[in-house]
Amino acid sequence: MLIAIAIVGGLLVAIIDMVNYHLSVVDRYQTLSIATMLGREKLHDMETAPKKENGNFPEPYQDYSYKTDIVNGPLPFLNELVLKVSKGRDEADLKMFISK
Repeated sequence: MLIAIAIVGGLLVAIIDMVNYHLSVVDRYQTLSIATMLGREKLHDMETAPKKENGNFPEPYQDYSYKTDIVNGPLPFLNELVLKVSKGRDEADLKMFISK
């Protein structure tokens, strides 16, 4: 009987650990998905008036910060908009080409 209880206890610990791991993965991907959507919106806004800036997004996404940059593109008539959206350790990088 004690052996069966030990086996079941070991299985329960393994299952709980696995569930916690997968919940953390889901949380991370949710954060990255929100960061990507916020970044796409910011890139769309920057398409008409590109500029270097950094800051935070408005409520309810004030925990997400962004940093924009404009670099020369691979062709002489293109610029590359670079946007980094981050929350804590998670970071999403987005890029878009626009004409000069």
